[in-house]
Amino acid sequence: MLPSPLMSVLQNELAELLGFVELLEQEQDALIKNTLADLVGYAQQKTARAQTLESLARERKRLFDINGVELSPDAPHLFLQARHLPAEAWPPIATLWQELIQAARQASALNQTNGKLIETRHQQNQQLMTLLQNSQSSTLSYDAYGQPKLSRPGGSLGKA
Repeated sequence: MLPSPLMSVLQNELAELLGFVELLEQEQDALIKNTLADLVGYAQQKTARAQTLESLARERKRLFDINGVELSPDAPHLFLQARHLPAEAWPPIATLWQELIQAARQASALNQTNGKLIETRHQQNQQLMTLLQNSQSSTLSYDAYGQPKLSRPGGSLGKA
């Protein structure tokens, strides 16, 4: 049996999605190890892969319609049948579809975790900036000649 265009598209979409999962894992590793310079490259790669995945998903949906693919209405939307494909084509397509669903769940979970890591780091940086600004404004001032002088919050250094 020759592979159907639907099977080819599912295989391509799965391969691209697994690459996306790998990229999300690399991004997470960079976030955890604080190698933030790598994040710009990961963001660009994620955008490119997301565009490819969108294109593949559109093609898959088109081929689902052409082949009369029916999915269960409830998540995880299991493969039920393909009215216009021979019955022997159903098992491998159903298996690919299941793998695609699992990879999509993994990508979603990783993306959510990475988003939380980014948000946590953002909050920590904001708190640190606030602390530094408050500390600097309360301990550093300038005299009439523009020279920095230290002062204590809430008090003066007095005269020596």
